[in-house]
Amino acid sequence: MKYPIAVFLIMIAGAAAAQQPTPALQALDDATPGVLINDPSSLAWAVYGPNQTSKSVQSADIPGGAALQVTISRKGGALYDVSVNAPITAPVKNGTDITALFWARTLESSASDGKGKIGVRFQQNVAPYGGFGDAVLVIGSEWKQYQVTANADRSISKGQAVLAFQLAGTKQVVEIGQTIIVSGAKSIISDKTGAGLPIELHPKLVGKGEVITDYSTQNWPSYGAGLIKKTVPAKEVPGGKAEQFNIPAAGKAVHDIGLSVPVKQKINEGDILILAILARTVSAETADGKGRIGVRVQKNAVPYPGFAENTLAIGPNWGLIQLRTQAKMTIEAGEGVVGVHLAGAKQVVEIGQVYLIKEPNAVQTQSPK
Repeated sequence: MKYPIAVFLIMIAGAAAAQQPTPALQALDDATPGVLINDPSSLAWAVYGPNQTSKSVQSADIPGGAALQVTISRKGGALYDVSVNAPITAPVKNGTDITALFWARTLESSASDGKGKIGVRFQQNVAPYGGFGDAVLVIGSEWKQYQVTANADRSISKGQAVLAFQLAGTKQVVEIGQTIIVSGAKSIISDKTGAGLPIELHPKLVGKGEVITDYSTQNWPSYGAGLIKKTVPAKEVPGGKAEQFNIPAAGKAVHDIGLSVPVKQKINEGDILILAILARTVSAETADGKGRIGVRVQKNAVPYPGFAENTLAIGPNWGLIQLRTQAKMTIEAGEGVVGVHLAGAKQVVEIGQVYLIKEPNAVQTQSPK
C-alpha cells in the first residue's frame, strides 16, 4: 500500500525520543513543514483512566507496522476519563501554530453509526492540565490520517507537553498509529478546503435528515469592506473551533458584509429544509446587546433569488438556532448557498457551523407549519 506521507517502522518497545535525531527522523523532519517536535517512531505513550485496557499490535497493513490498541469497556462521565498521552519533545511557544497528524481506525464501537470517537488536545501534562486546540474526531473502520492544528495560547516547558488522545466518549476499541507533531506549520498534509476532516454533526441535528452543506469545514467564502476574521477555539462547537467575524460598522444593507456556505446537492421546489446556525455574540452595538445575523437560502449568481430570509438575534452564549422552511424554487447542485449576512450592526460574532438539512421524503405539497 502506498501511503500519502512517508512512514517508517515504529518501535513498540518505546524508549524515549533520542536527544539527537536518527537519520530517519531527520529525513522526516526535512520532508514535513515546520519543525518536528515528537518521535513518530515510538509508541512509548502513557495510558490513563478506568475501564480500559491497551496493548501494542503489529501488522503489515498498519502504517509504520505497529499501533496502540485501546479498549474502552464503558463510556466515561467525560471524554478525558481515559487518555493516551503522546510526548512532545520540545517546548511549546505561545502564539506558535502546532499541527498533529496521526493514523487511526475503529475496530468496534457502541455508537449508532459504528464509528469511534477520539478527542484530541495539546496539553500541559501537569496540574491543572491546561491546553488548547480541543477537537473531537469521528474515526472510521479503515486506516486513515487525521490532522488537527491550533495556535498555542500558552507556553509549555520542554518535557511537560503532550498530545492527549481522549477516548472515553463511548464504549469502543480503537487503534492509534504513527503520530507526527510539528510546530510552525498550519498543515502537514495539503487540505486547502478542510473537506473530509471527520467533525461530528451537532447532536441536536442527528437523525433529522440529510445534511447538504459540508460541516467538516469552516473555510467559507466571505466578503465586505473592513471585515476582520480569525479562527478561535470553541469547546462548545463540534471540531473545537469557530470563525470570529469583526464587523466595523453597520452597513447600508445587512448583506453588505457576509459569508456564503456552499450547498452541495440539488434543492427541489417543495423540499422541506432545516436551516441551522451555531453562533454566539462577543459584542454588539444594539439596543439589547445581541448580535444580528441575517440568513437566506439563495442562488449564488446575480440577482441572487432565494427564500427563507430571516434576521436572527444572537446572544452571548453558544446556541443552535433552527429554522424549518419549504423551498420556493429549484436550485441545481453546486449553484446554491446559505447566505449569512453580518452587516446589521457594529458587532463581533462567532459562527461555529451552518447547516442545511433536507428532511426525508422532502418533496411536499403543503407548506410546513
